[in-house]
Amino acid sequence: MTQPALSIIIPAYNAAPWLPYALESCLWQSRPDIEVVIVNDGSTDATGRIADIYAGADPRVRVLHQENKGSGVTRQVGQELARGRYLLWLDADDFLDRDAARDMLAVAERDRVEMVCGNAVVFSDKTFNSRSYFHHPEVSRTTFDNPRYWKSKVLWRWIIGRDFIENAHVTHPPLKLGQDVVVMYELLCKVGTFSQCPAYFYYFRQEHKGMDSSLETEIDHKLVHFTYVRDTLVPAGRIKPLVKYLSENFMRAVRSDMPRILGREPHWERRVLDISRELFAGVEPEWLTEEACRPELRHDADLERFCRVMRSGDEAAMRAELAGYGAPAGSHHHEVDKSNAWHTFRRRIKAMFAPLSLKARCRQHHLRALATKRLAGVWSPSQSN
Repeated sequence: MTQPALSIIIPAYNAAPWLPYALESCLWQSRPDIEVVIVNDGSTDATGRIADIYAGADPRVRVLHQENKGSGVTRQVGQELARGRYLLWLDADDFLDRDAARDMLAVAERDRVEMVCGNAVVFSDKTFNSRSYFHHPEVSRTTFDNPRYWKSKVLWRWIIGRDFIENAHVTHPPLKLGQDVVVMYELLCKVGTFSQCPAYFYYFRQEHKGMDSSLETEIDHKLVHFTYVRDTLVPAGRIKPLVKYLSENFMRAVRSDMPRILGREPHWERRVLDISRELFAGVEPEWLTEEACRPELRHDADLERFCRVMRSGDEAAMRAELAGYGAPAGSHHHEVDKSNAWHTFRRRIKAMFAPLSLKARCRQHHLRALATKRLAGVWSPSQSN
């Protein structure tokens, strides 16, 4: 069998409303030398049945059904099943542009690089609004010294050489949240040079990402992953990418978790303290000073103070520091109510004149038509609304 140029790996858990969009977008690729590897992670809805229908309809599609093991294990399983020269991870609720494989592979083959980053569109099913996701201009053979890529940590906007990731012994940690960040930072530390494709190749459905996570997932997976990130970046000497990531994401996670647990969940309050103390035991406060952050980073006084307190050994001070984040986010500021009908109406009107929004809607409409025809009697578009 001829080796596929690209393996598209789709971890899927209870994704029946959206999986047909993802799969149709794979099968309509203008460059057809691809394969699709679906790992059904113990779904209890029609995900498995839908995956089997596509596998029966196109020999490029393969399915593995497993008990629920979480996204980290599921992505690793998909990686081990893949046969392509390059790998792409596609979330089951997202979809690809028609020329995704063509555009991304063309850059990889032209520059002879093991990794290519692409651009993505974040879109809303509710408001039809779409926006660019941290757009990067075209560049050939750049490196992780480029500060722009300290933020490009999501696995799904990259294609990665299969031989490279295997020879680098990069595996996906068994985390339910944040594991892709750990993998991406490890890859960026090891790859040498990589390139940027200017095309918008990926459509990211924003509505339910990360919604309704349990405290166990938020703390023992999402919060814990920051320690994995530290253990990846510090040995590689990548201190400023670590500082940037902690400033933009760790502090936000603490502000999100503490209002949910402070005074109500003593077990999880203790767990957050222990994780924070362990994390910052390996972070030097001098890395977080205003002088050390210049010129690439904005100094985060809250992060520097948090680090110093967690390293102090004074448990009362640590508890007081965490208690300071116990107020609900935005409780002291006026926030726009994004759930009301007027907000949705205004966003829909705005989206009618936005090129990215129009393209996203057009692409989704076409994929919906293809899926409705293929899955007659099994799936209907109403399931995805």
